[in-house]
Amino acid sequence: MSSIPLQGIPETFVGADVFITGGSGFMGKVLIEKLLRSCPGIDHLFVLIRQRKGKSPEERVKDLVQIPLFDKIHEVCPDVLQKIVPISGDCSKLRMDLDEPSERQLEHVQFVFHAAASVRFDDPLTDAILLNTRGTREVCRWAKTLKKLRALVHISTVYSNPEVFEIDERIYPAKMNWQKAIEMAENVDSEILNTLYPKLTNFAPNTYTFSKGLAEQICYDYHKELPVIIFRPSIVTNSEKEPIPGWIDNFNGPVGLMVGCGVGIMRSGYINLDNRMNCIPVDVSIKAIIIAAWQKAWETPGQLTIINSAAELCKTLTYRLLIKDGEWINNKAPIENMFWAPGGQCTRCIYMFYLMFFFYQLLPSALIDLVLRVIGQKPFLVRLQRKIFYAHISLEYFTSNQWTFITTNFRKLSFALWENDRMNFNTDYLLSSLMEYLQISMLGGRRYLLKQSDDTIPASRRKQRRLILYNQTLKICIIFIVAYILYKKVYFLM
Repeated sequence: MSSIPLQGIPETFVGADVFITGGSGFMGKVLIEKLLRSCPGIDHLFVLIRQRKGKSPEERVKDLVQIPLFDKIHEVCPDVLQKIVPISGDCSKLRMDLDEPSERQLEHVQFVFHAAASVRFDDPLTDAILLNTRGTREVCRWAKTLKKLRALVHISTVYSNPEVFEIDERIYPAKMNWQKAIEMAENVDSEILNTLYPKLTNFAPNTYTFSKGLAEQICYDYHKELPVIIFRPSIVTNSEKEPIPGWIDNFNGPVGLMVGCGVGIMRSGYINLDNRMNCIPVDVSIKAIIIAAWQKAWETPGQLTIINSAAELCKTLTYRLLIKDGEWINNKAPIENMFWAPGGQCTRCIYMFYLMFFFYQLLPSALIDLVLRVIGQKPFLVRLQRKIFYAHISLEYFTSNQWTFITTNFRKLSFALWENDRMNFNTDYLLSSLMEYLQISMLGGRRYLLKQSDDTIPASRRKQRRLILYNQTLKICIIFIVAYILYKKVYFLM
């Protein structure tokens, strides 16, 4: 039985130590920003982060808070940034690779947000299990030592059980014993494990969803000892409002599709156009995560909370509409450095896709790379097309199927808010229209992924008009040449 919160959200976090894994990831960054801006009474915000590319954890955190996402904090309350404390560690290692001084520093942590994960679909099975599955076990083991722990939020995915097409807010049967999976990842050669992957995972579509499903089993096994929340977002996309509209740092979801089409390098797709893409703005998911942690802090121990953070059917769109609306949005705000006019076709026939990919994408890219070599520049398009091809194949299971998500607990989160928290933590989303959100998302991709100023839009429109003219002229020339060849052959045979 749940208890009624005795304090609002910011008040509950006053004086609390918070620990975040995956703070350098997309959701982790937004979580850090939102906690500091809306719960400024936090005592310490510990961020587990490893040394990377020769930069220490301290240097990486210093770089992290300089991105546009933190501009509002720099303007309004820059002092709260001093509450961030980098902790050297790695979730893929035993005991998170924490040293004794760090463990002592973390003794008083009250809230844990476990967001660290590899989201790549093509990770070797060993790597996916060690980070996504064993990493979750290590977080739970460490969390058991915390005497003041009030909530542990494990960020999973609604696709952790992708073989089920109606996903409820509950635990599903394990595909494999998680302890055995970790033991095999630790002791069996990685290549052997990859060879056995289809059989071991019962033909799971990828290592990401499989390893995240196992991680949920760990949370279930620890939920009597820890105040655990399993938070399952769908495809997490650009911020809708906070702290700036359209912010994003990756090409996942509709933005990647619109950018790829917008620059003219994606001209073929292996997609069921009638299926729907379920996306949720990152700021909505982050507010929901904080509300869930707040509720859990006042709950009777021993309960497992599972939340599907997914969009309602009326707030999703088909791939057909996405491509159609994306084309209109691209015409309004074209990408500055486009290679060719946007266009192309989609198919549900894999062999037709191979054919279209070769002629529409691979062959032109190879010719352009050849020209780049001749003029002394570094070729890159064939390499990029290879990545696009593998992305198409790895996503085929998800673009060919459709899921229904039960979101009762997710929708209840806003109802639990205190009146004075509604302005800062309301999880209502897409209040205007999907089209407006897609426009915000595309502009965000332009600004924050491609680093292109809005001032370049007029010149980009002129360039796009020229490329459309070239494209139409080329098509007419090809049609004329083919017709001429056929005419000559027919004439010769006569």
